[in-house]
Amino acid sequence: MTKLVAIVGATGLQGSSVLKSLHATGKYKLRALSRNPDGNQAASLKAKYSGVEWVPANLDDTASLRKAFQGANTVFGVTQFFQKDIMERVEHGDVDAEYNQGKNIVDAAIAAGVDSIVLSSIDSMKQLSHGKYPGVLHFEGKHKVEEYLTSLSDKVKGYFVYLGFYMENFVDFSRISPEDNKTIEFTVPLKPTTKLPLVDTANDTGPVVAYVLEHPEECLGTVVEVSGGYYEAQDMAKAFTEVTGKPSRYVQIPYDSIGSDELGQMFKGQDEFGYYGGRTEFIERNKEINHTFTTPTSFWKNRGWTGPSTK
Repeated sequence: MTKLVAIVGATGLQGSSVLKSLHATGKYKLRALSRNPDGNQAASLKAKYSGVEWVPANLDDTASLRKAFQGANTVFGVTQFFQKDIMERVEHGDVDAEYNQGKNIVDAAIAAGVDSIVLSSIDSMKQLSHGKYPGVLHFEGKHKVEEYLTSLSDKVKGYFVYLGFYMENFVDFSRISPEDNKTIEFTVPLKPTTKLPLVDTANDTGPVVAYVLEHPEECLGTVVEVSGGYYEAQDMAKAFTEVTGKPSRYVQIPYDSIGSDELGQMFKGQDEFGYYGGRTEFIERNKEINHTFTTPTSFWKNRGWTGPSTK
């Protein structure tokens, strides 16, 4: 019998990547969840991927999630801290806003009789830093959902994918140099030599989730990192110039210059304790996945981006 996979956040970077990869296998029935399944983003994906069932669901509404999960064998679950409603709740003191949405996914999946959940999670920076940096809420919330799902292993199987550092962030971190109005600067609150497990979210997430679904016994209860390996933070600038021929440089900016204590703690923790805590075992394992992971060079080639607007 063909298994049905329900994909939370199907129009987002991670969800759409999972949709793309699982659709390409032809092995699964797919149900895509979105707050607005009739919107423009969903319409674009519907045109690309035929035969996918689209349903409305809201992560704050467990009834909508239970309905969306009915009949599904597996749920791909993902939460997003950096969205307006979550950040507003956090600003008003609800530090568990993201966790509560993730908990809703787990509870609804169990209520609907789902067999397994593939959850997008991440290390707790509080744990990695031995309590030094406890305030990285968009890490802590996801990890708390993971711990909750693990505690219910007698009711549903849990699988965990940890995405690396988004290469897409470097587009957001870019500017035209105020010194010469020509050089593209990548301004990041990280040491230039800090090693990051980089990921192209849109292209690398789906193949890893597909691997997890195809190797359930191997991956059950374990963490599967989504990255092809470590690169120095400054390598993204070097690769940009290599691909585009445009002058660029990496600029380390102060931690407190980004105006967010939460992000400041994240960058400090990554400098001091490493993303993934410096784990390297995944690099060899991920070579078994039928996928060529994105490198800084291939990211810029695929992106076709030549720098921030000068307007």
